[in-house]
Amino acid sequence: MKILPTTYGIPNIDFEVDILTPREIDIFQRTLLPDKNIAHDLGISYYTVLSHYKSIRQKTGLLDKIQIGWYLGYESGLQKRLIN
Repeated sequence: MKILPTTYGIPNIDFEVDILTPREIDIFQRTLLPDKNIAHDLGISYYTVLSHYKSIRQKTGLLDKIQIGWYLGYESGLQKRLIN
């Protein structure tokens, strides 16, 4: 099977989990859900979710939800399962 040669612009990330607050981790883990669903599930406003994403991007260097989702899939081994 052909291995994809690109990381789709995902930076090589070397950050400690401790830099994210518990709420940011909750949101980080729910990245694949729509923002309004995340807000409803966590009992916070939609705009608070967006604010947390801004903070996550600043702390990790990821540029958007697509990169966060890709990173989550990569770190969990999803990429390896899909390619092999």
